[in-house]
Amino acid sequence: MIDVMTASSPLLVAAVAIDIDGTLFVQMGAFLLVFVILNFVLIKPYLKTLEARQESVQGSSEEAGEMDAQTAVLTASYDEKLSQARREAQDVRESLRNQGLAEQDDILEEVREELGGKLAEERKVIEERVVAARAEIDERARALAEAMVQKVLPQG
Repeated sequence: MIDVMTASSPLLVAAVAIDIDGTLFVQMGAFLLVFVILNFVLIKPYLKTLEARQESVQGSSEEAGEMDAQTAVLTASYDEKLSQARREAQDVRESLRNQGLAEQDDILEEVREELGGKLAEERKVIEERVVAARAEIDERARALAEAMVQKVLPQG
């Protein structure tokens, strides 16, 4: 097994081989230049897009909440108007029904009065005919009785 901490170790020798020299500053400059360029080209547009998306989602969520509240208000208003319309329709139906029943009663009363008047008139006419028929029967009966008396008792 190789000891990592010994001076003859290849890992320790390679670790010591890294020196700070002028290339470090060139690499740091290149890193900072790439970082600044990437910051303007990628990071800032990405953050702007992310922020715009969050604002859009939040705005959409708020708008959806407002629409839900408005829908609830409109639904409640619709339900109230519908129940009011049903009550009014029921009242109108009841009113028309009562009006129809009242008209029916009026018509029946008129017909009863008319028929009662006609019935009384017809009874009067029948009574007059009965009286006239009795008078005629009485007259015929007298005439028949006289004829029978004449045949039975000849005058002479």
